[in-house]
Amino acid sequence: MTKTPTLRRASQLILAAHRPLLICHVAPDGDALGSLTGLHRALRQLDMSPIPACADTVSSGFDYIPGIESIVRHVNEPFDLVIALDCSDLHRLGEFTELPHFDQHALVNIDHHITNIQYGDVDVVDSEASSTAEVVLELVDYLDVPIDAPMATSLLAGIVTDTRGFRTNNVSPRVLRAALRLMEAGASLPYVSQHGLDRRPMVAIRLWGAALSLLRFSEGVIWTSIPVSMRRELGYQGNGDAGLASFLISADEADVSVVFVEQDDGSVDVGLRASPGFDVAQFALRFGGGGHALAAGFSAPGPLEEAEKRVLAPLRAEVSRQRAG
Repeated sequence: MTKTPTLRRASQLILAAHRPLLICHVAPDGDALGSLTGLHRALRQLDMSPIPACADTVSSGFDYIPGIESIVRHVNEPFDLVIALDCSDLHRLGEFTELPHFDQHALVNIDHHITNIQYGDVDVVDSEASSTAEVVLELVDYLDVPIDAPMATSLLAGIVTDTRGFRTNNVSPRVLRAALRLMEAGASLPYVSQHGLDRRPMVAIRLWGAALSLLRFSEGVIWTSIPVSMRRELGYQGNGDAGLASFLISADEADVSVVFVEQDDGSVDVGLRASPGFDVAQFALRFGGGGHALAAGFSAPGPLEEAEKRVLAPLRAEVSRQRAG
């Protein structure tokens, strides 16, 4: 539970603003986008003009989240506050940190990752929360904003996708109570679960097929790669793995799954998932990334093949160490 003084300080900064810039992390997932759109709608109800932004293209697979069409990739207008959502460090905000006057505005950091480096003027970070959407719900309650059906759907999407349908080891009665509140406000759990977990665009399935043809396994680690050329050939517009890392960890033999996604600038996004009992958050932190025990990631310098070599050997060693311990 987020401490009241923290919520108070965050609320003071938010209520003093008129045009806050809301930013979720690059290669956005359901929690990042659900938190972003949910808070965007809440602040609009407070007669603000928030700017919801993400540095990467948002896959059409997230079209079920209300307000997703309002997210922009480029910001050319003034803002008077920065709110980071689901970002464990500034690097995850992408190119927005280079905006003129970015450093001149207060920054509210809203997150749930245990590896968050507390980079905000106010850090609304609760590592015991299931998702950033759950933290946003606390903030919305503190701001005394009524929760309508679209806002509830956005926030429920964040909770459902980050808990993999209430199956992660951080699911608690608190999480279920939050989900119940959102359902009572008009969100449909079957709708969010189907679209957030079971449905994806055909192009994403083709991407999986191409990446699975490169699948490898060794010493408890299952991995594959998605080169830029693969995404371009298939016409996949996103910069992430379309949820492939979460699918790979379902393999009986896998303790950890990894997907290496080459970016347009030559860098490589490394997505990690772990089976219960294993922890990939601290490994990601060693490479400048973050996350939580069962899901983490970081960005590595390219080229793709070199990134794989630099990551896989120490990762296999870490998995062996955790298995022995």
